[in-house]
Amino acid sequence: MIECSSTVGARRLRKWTKRVIRAFYFSIMIVMCAGLSYITHRQPSGEYGCTSLVIQFGDEVWENSWVMLVDQCSIDSDCSNTNQKCFQGNCHENRLLIYSHFNGLYSFDGTVAERPRYVEMNKEKGGAYKKTIPAEIIYCKYIEAWVFMHPNIKTSLDSDASNECQWLLRSEQTEDFDLVELSTGFWRLWDGKIVDDYRIDIDCAECANDSDCNYMGTCVEEPGLDQKCECFPGRFGVFCQFETPCEVIRSEKDPNTTLSVVKDLDQDGDSIDFVAVYGRPMYKTRMQGKPYSLMRDGYPGEEEQYFKVEYPANASATVAPHKHKNPDSNEDDDFFQINNQSAAFQQLMKNYTFLLRYTGSRWYGQIISPDLSADSFKEEEYHAFWMNSFSGTGQEDNSTLIISEATRRANPSGVDFFEMRRRNKVFEGGIFDYDYSQYGIMIPLVEQDGAGFFHCNNPSE
Repeated sequence: MIECSSTVGARRLRKWTKRVIRAFYFSIMIVMCAGLSYITHRQPSGEYGCTSLVIQFGDEVWENSWVMLVDQCSIDSDCSNTNQKCFQGNCHENRLLIYSHFNGLYSFDGTVAERPRYVEMNKEKGGAYKKTIPAEIIYCKYIEAWVFMHPNIKTSLDSDASNECQWLLRSEQTEDFDLVELSTGFWRLWDGKIVDDYRIDIDCAECANDSDCNYMGTCVEEPGLDQKCECFPGRFGVFCQFETPCEVIRSEKDPNTTLSVVKDLDQDGDSIDFVAVYGRPMYKTRMQGKPYSLMRDGYPGEEEQYFKVEYPANASATVAPHKHKNPDSNEDDDFFQINNQSAAFQQLMKNYTFLLRYTGSRWYGQIISPDLSADSFKEEEYHAFWMNSFSGTGQEDNSTLIISEATRRANPSGVDFFEMRRRNKVFEGGIFDYDYSQYGIMIPLVEQDGAGFFHCNNPSE
């Protein structure tokens, strides 16, 4: 009887043990499913990914993008010039698209196709644009891929030929929510045709610890972000990766020509005291007459004339186009030849600001109005693409005279520069064949590669 009772008790114990184990596993499954369901529900909101990204495109361009303008139309002749066409009730302009102009900070802003939507931020302080329509990175269900696009940039004026979701770049097919992971894969770029095996850099703009700040800053809590780097004195950048730039730089050609960093007197509550665009400082100087000290060739003699170019009789001698070093191959100078036809430009050349600023991949040296200030600059919401620095379609957007090599340096010191010529479409159909690169002819401002055209103006040198 005792053996029988023991056997029955053991059976009951085993039975209840199995029930407990089953209940335990079942509870675990319920918790896991609930957790997975919660994560799946919250993931599109960006809660488990980066709320801000730093994106770097390469130096690639598309020479025939179509940009929608605010001007309304019924037919092509309603638009202001022959470089524009009427499409779906708005004028569209054929424009040079330089992808690096869209480099910078992108922040989470809602969802598209149940995935985060990242929107381009202001190039000056990284806040939201007030007037400028930003680019976007969204998930496109039609091709099951992440795409870079802009609402006002069309891949074609033929609706049937347009890319899905009007993509300018697209990832490989994926269901992934994490864009940072996709930066290690290959993307496709549109330049009128598909360019395969294209790479872009995508980094989370937030830090996890001080090592993400290159040990040159402290990782701290920031409203709206998970954490961000607060840089030590003498450092700046999203990850404190840059040294504070020199206050004054000088021209390699003429040490007496100096440009000073544009100061930000109110500092907007951050640690840097200069105006930064695309995370780089701006430099400026006041000038009058042609900026020979910032150009390739020497100062002209009184008797030197421009080769085979007729310009208005009322043109000032101080703005007459300069003589090129090799007139047989470069006897036309479209920057001054076109602009010199304008009385407003001739007046500008008597007193102007020469401005050096970064545009996402290259530094541009530009001739602009003399009334630039930190406050006026902030108000204009600078964006290199939308400012028409040199789209090559006419006189009104030819402000860029010199351009640097592609670089990611924090300042222009030690960077090679070039003078640009023959990049304007106004000259097409003339006596020359203008089938040049998107930057035209790039004439080096220094003879040795790597010598750099600007250098820090240190008192000891």
